[in-house]
Amino acid sequence: MARDDSYPIHKEAEALIRAAGLHRRERHAALRVTGGDRLDYLHRMLTQSVNGLAVGQATYACLLNPKGRILGDLLLWNADDHLRLETTREALPIVRPVLERYVIMDDVVFEDVQPDERAWVLAGPDALGVIVEAGLGTPVEGGFCETEVEGATVLLLRNTRRGLPCFELRAPEAAAAALEARLLDSGDVRLAGPRAWAWACAQYGIPLFGRELGDEIFFNEAGLEEAITWGKGCFPGQEPVVMAKHRGHPPRLLVAIDLENETRVERGAEVSIDQVSVGTVTAWAPTLAHRPARALAYVRHKEAVEGRRVQVVGAGSGTVHPLTAGAAS
Repeated sequence: MARDDSYPIHKEAEALIRAAGLHRRERHAALRVTGGDRLDYLHRMLTQSVNGLAVGQATYACLLNPKGRILGDLLLWNADDHLRLETTREALPIVRPVLERYVIMDDVVFEDVQPDERAWVLAGPDALGVIVEAGLGTPVEGGFCETEVEGATVLLLRNTRRGLPCFELRAPEAAAAALEARLLDSGDVRLAGPRAWAWACAQYGIPLFGRELGDEIFFNEAGLEEAITWGKGCFPGQEPVVMAKHRGHPPRLLVAIDLENETRVERGAEVSIDQVSVGTVTAWAPTLAHRPARALAYVRHKEAVEGRRVQVVGAGSGTVHPLTAGAAS
C-alpha cells in the first residue's frame, strides 16, 4: 500500500497497536470532589455504581440528561479522602454545572485540579513491560497507585480499553519532562499524536466525546455497557435507558465496519444497503498493524448485525461488526 505524507502518523498509530505508544492527553480536564457525601451523591447522578468503588480503584461512567443523552463520559478515581473526576475540556463546561446544580443538602464540593497537571495514556501490548522497566509500579487492572518522579507524585492507572492495554498517567508539570523521558527510554516507545490516537481508538472501537459521544447521542446507541450498572438505583436519564434495554431497542447502534478500500472516509459519510441510507460514519482509520481499514458508524439497529454487507460512500463495500464492551477509561 502506498503511503502518503501521513506516514509518520501511521507509525505512531501502529506503535499504539503493535508495541507501545505514549499519547499526551492535551484535552484532559479534572475535578477534585470532596465532602462526606461525595460517593453517595455521584452514585445517584451517574450511570455507574459509585458507592462500592474501593479506594485505589477507578471506574468509567456517564452523566446523562433526563432523555438519556450523553452529557459527558467520566473517569472516577477513588483516592480515599477525595474523588478525581476526569473528562475532556469540551465536556467539563457541560458536566460541572449539572453536577453542582443538584447539590442541595449534600456535603459535596467540586474543585479544580491544579492547572499545571499533565496527562498521558501509554497504550499497546508492550505497555506493561514499559511501566515495569520504568520502575513506576504495577497496579492491578482497574486500580491505580502513586509513585514519585523528581520529587513529585505521579498517579498511574492500569485500564484496558476494549482490548487495548492502557496505562493512564498524571503528573504535575514540574515532573512532566522527566516522566516522559523515563517512559520513552524504557523499551521501544513512540510518541503518538492526536491523529494517531484517534486512529487507534477507531480500530479498537473506542468511542470518543465529540466524535461518537455527545448530547445528541442516546446512551444505548453508543453501546457503553462498561459505563453502567443496570441494577443500581435512580439516576438522571435512567427511565428511558432502562426501557430501551428491556422493552425494546434504540433506533441505531454504533458499529465497526471493516473496509475493503483504503480510501479515506470523511466523518458524516453515508452508509447504505441497496442504495438506501442506513447510517453515517463517525470516524475512520487506515490499515494498521495488519488490521483492515476501519470506519465507526451509527447504523440502523436492524442492520447492526455481524457480517452485514454495506456500502460506504468513498470507500466501497465493507462488513459490519457490532462493538463489544470491555473495561474502559
